[in-house]
Amino acid sequence: MTDRSRIDWTVPAQLVVWPGDEAGARPTTTLREAVTAARTVEGGIAWIVLADGHILRPAEIAELQAEL
Repeated sequence: MTDRSRIDWTVPAQLVVWPGDEAGARPTTTLREAVTAARTVEGGIAWIVLADGHILRPAEIAELQAEL
């Protein structure tokens, strides 16, 4: 995530909330949608799993939120 000019905001991604997600399984969306939805997470820690299996940590998500 260091080269911001190369971020593909359309890559499939899934927002996951730990511990547990009262909303249940969240659908696969785009990275942009997952980053935006992570702003609304309360009572847990947001992580984003990309289609290639890469997991974005909370600090990485915060950096991406600053880009939006």
